[in-house]
Amino acid sequence: MLLERKPEIPAGRNINDLIKESCNELGILQREARLLDLPVIIVFEGWYDVFIGELINRLLLPLDSRGFDFYYTDMPTAEESKKPFIIRFNQRIPPKGKIAIFDRSWYMRGLIEHLLNESEFFGCFCPLIKSSLETILTEPAKKDVIHTDKFKILINTINDFEKTLTDNGTFIIKIYFGAKKEKRMESRKMWNSILPYDMDTRSAEKIYKKDIDVLKEMLEQTNKENAPWDLYFADRDIDVAVLRTMKIITERLKSAVFTAKAEQIEAETATVTEKREDERKDKTNITAAFTPAPAKDHLGAVDLTKSYSKKEYEKKIKKYQKRMSLANYSLHHNKKPLVLIFEGWDAAGKGGAIKRIVQSINPRNYRVIPIGAPTDTDKKYHYLWRFLNGIPDCGNTSVYDRSWYGRVMVERVEGFCTEEEWKRAYREINDFEKSLTNAGMVVIKFWLHISKEKQEERFNARAADPLKQWKLTDEDWRNRGKWDQYYEAVNEMIDKTSTEKAPWVIVEANDKYYARIKILKTVSEIIEKELAENRK
Repeated sequence: MLLERKPEIPAGRNINDLIKESCNELGILQREARLLDLPVIIVFEGWYDVFIGELINRLLLPLDSRGFDFYYTDMPTAEESKKPFIIRFNQRIPPKGKIAIFDRSWYMRGLIEHLLNESEFFGCFCPLIKSSLETILTEPAKKDVIHTDKFKILINTINDFEKTLTDNGTFIIKIYFGAKKEKRMESRKMWNSILPYDMDTRSAEKIYKKDIDVLKEMLEQTNKENAPWDLYFADRDIDVAVLRTMKIITERLKSAVFTAKAEQIEAETATVTEKREDERKDKTNITAAFTPAPAKDHLGAVDLTKSYSKKEYEKKIKKYQKRMSLANYSLHHNKKPLVLIFEGWDAAGKGGAIKRIVQSINPRNYRVIPIGAPTDTDKKYHYLWRFLNGIPDCGNTSVYDRSWYGRVMVERVEGFCTEEEWKRAYREINDFEKSLTNAGMVVIKFWLHISKEKQEERFNARAADPLKQWKLTDEDWRNRGKWDQYYEAVNEMIDKTSTEKAPWVIVEANDKYYARIKILKTVSEIIEKELAENRK
């Protein structure tokens, strides 16, 4: 059960002196977090008329302005409303060493945009969005809202989002400001004396009474150990409210900094131990045995002899490109976004397959997003962050030439992330893709599979062709030496991330003609099926 938190204030001390001490402490903690590369999110939620703006303003003063970003969360822009609800918040997560402060967040906007509006969709399909909380909550109460599937999806989306952040080192502080009726009335009088305040008193009280059960349920279900709520009923004295809020934040930050320092020491110790162990193995010439491939061999079950003659291909390509064009137009007309992910062995034919896909689509409606190695800036964020700008608007298509699956393939095999990180990534990726499909997005993932012998044949052909030599790199040849490790990683990836709404399609790609036709046919069929289900 969520209980109120009210830090004690030392008796007999001047309130301004105490605030100054807390300000200094907050500034020190910010600098320590920056040195530790600790990303921090502070969420302020609360009811109307509780001085939230004034509280936040006073809390920001002791912070170095270069070390934090402030976001006031209002209704989404026209562009933001075309994307899944959680994406715009994902894009605002802080890099390592920085603080992101949210004045309202995914909580209140989740209620407004997806729970209490009349749209039956959870995502970017909200043509009937009501922009203000007041407009929504003054309507007839829907007491069963907390028992709906939409409410469950909203809670799961938020919890998944916050768990992904905290699992990857982001520290989250969440404060919900409540206020007794007399406090709200006092606050309203104060604001009326400063500026025009157009909220009707009866409307405000009606909002409070109607929504209190929904808010309580949301707070309870999102009060997790990794991201707990601090419930605080604002004091009548604004200075006391500022001081107590500062104390809540500094206590939480102290805990985060202490934990980060302990983890840093532990990591440094582990590195030294690992180095010594490596040296010991070198001296005794011990080599670790390679872990055998998983029992379920998805790739081994593929029939790579499937093929089409050139004549068959030319006949089928026209048919399926026309079908693809009509399917994609219908998708655009129905405002449903499409994400196509292409992964596969080097020289498996991803580029050629993508080319045949986009030849069928209006260039206004698609983007091809080639993914390379992460930049230094990318590395300061959660690994999924750099893929967010490519998420398509409603009705559009994004084609990823390689994707976030690099985490469980290249980064796993090459040692660019820890074993804990790539093992955790299966759940994080599934949660991320679930947030897309919950928003009505169609997600299709292709693995283009070829034999090791076919890859060598194509490598040699590229090396001999002056127009294709640029496609072949030393890294491609080096990766061939790790074929077995990649083979294992791909099988495990398919096993753990192929879901009902975002399945993996393994494409027999030894014959490029067959691969291209299968991909066009698969995309068309899935789009047609998705649109047919929506019409039911």
